[in-house]
Amino acid sequence: MLIQFYRAVIARESQKLLKQRDRLAAAMVRPVLWLWIIGGGMQALAGIDYTARLLPGIIGMTLLFGGMVGGLSIALDKDAGTMRLLVTAPVKTRHILIAKTLGAALGALVQMALLVALLLGLEGLYAVLTPLGVDLQQALPWVGRTVWPQLHVLLPAAVLAALSCAALGVLCGTFAKSIDGFAVMMNFVIFPVFFFSGALYPIDPMPALARWVSLLNPFSYCVDMLRHAFTSHAEFSLILSSTVLIVSTLAMLVVATWKFSQSGAAVPLNT
Repeated sequence: MLIQFYRAVIARESQKLLKQRDRLAAAMVRPVLWLWIIGGGMQALAGIDYTARLLPGIIGMTLLFGGMVGGLSIALDKDAGTMRLLVTAPVKTRHILIAKTLGAALGALVQMALLVALLLGLEGLYAVLTPLGVDLQQALPWVGRTVWPQLHVLLPAAVLAALSCAALGVLCGTFAKSIDGFAVMMNFVIFPVFFFSGALYPIDPMPALARWVSLLNPFSYCVDMLRHAFTSHAEFSLILSSTVLIVSTLAMLVVATWKFSQSGAAVPLNT
């Protein structure tokens, strides 16, 4: 029964993702714009090496935005009344949130895979056009300079990062009292989490307070694990990053379960 419940919830989340083609398109456009605008501008100031630093951060951003949608799913289900049906299933509350987390993590991994495939395609196009005298770097400054990841590090790192980001989204979803409230909370959470992660710049030279915030930020360790996969500018050990992610993911799910049991499965009518 429990396996069937997990399968049904994850399949539902996956079907919603595949039907929302605009969401998949946004997952491709956003990181490419960051690589193009931020990466291109900073590369002119910091040198070619900046692309190697930025790429793991951009892939981490894709996982972060993809995982946070798990919270939106909870807010939508509470608002529509679907969550009431889920809590009537003969499973404990924590299994609902774990299933939502797994569904969101899977969606984030799909979006990451599509982004990596797109970037690989652009690298292939660069390799084809260069002998013909067409310099694609004039339009896309990162192509031809990408160091591609070690898959045996990338795959477990991406799974851990996706689960952590999805757990953060689920945690926000349990605290949100409405869909609008979740949208505000998501913007309030996601940008500090991203900018205090070292995704765009190293953590060590930051001002002391910002550095401490970054060290307490689980997403910093998501990005750093991806840096290990790309053999680029890692600041922590793999063991430390994986330990922090496992502990923080479990902690977020425990808090989310407690909050969900307190607030119930529906959006209050007075919100």
